[in-house]
Amino acid sequence: MKTIAAIVLLGVAAAACTAQRPAAQANTRSNTPVLTFGIVEEVYPAPGGTRAADFVWTDGSKRMRFSELARGRVVLLNFWATWCGPCRREIPELIELQRELEGKKFLVMGVSLDQGADAAQKVRSFLERRGVSYPNVLGNFELAKAYGDIAAIPTTFIIDANGNIVERIVGARTKEQFLQSIRRVLK
Repeated sequence: MKTIAAIVLLGVAAAACTAQRPAAQANTRSNTPVLTFGIVEEVYPAPGGTRAADFVWTDGSKRMRFSELARGRVVLLNFWATWCGPCRREIPELIELQRELEGKKFLVMGVSLDQGADAAQKVRSFLERRGVSYPNVLGNFELAKAYGDIAAIPTTFIIDANGNIVERIVGARTKEQFLQSIRRVLK
């Protein structure tokens, strides 16, 4: 059953990725290292659906927890995949957004929904080539389900500093569109 659901999820996500938007103007090449990257190991769904689900991954030898990383920050949590055109075009916007709001109790975090035996290496390589400097994890079906059965990517959540989901955004957006959503909750 999970396999069928995962295949349906990827099929719907692939269809959603056919939407077009202008390519980002930002230069995506830089020498900035990836802050953190790991594979989601545990998922803790939030009861009621208004709180952000928690998850755990390992970054090298350090065990990381989303709720601890996000504590006291407004978070833009972006579900994406390397094969998704709109997702790839949105990433430079997210890099610029993270740079622009650095030091303002704000965090961009990515969750790749790539699958397959080489998914972790593919995602890590993709992030390094593009100079992505915000944390990313390789998600799974359980995490996508905990965030309301993600059916299309990119899907982005704006989470307030108390861990509450205040907005769900389906489809690619520009930095300015994201800023409009973030400014409503960033104090």
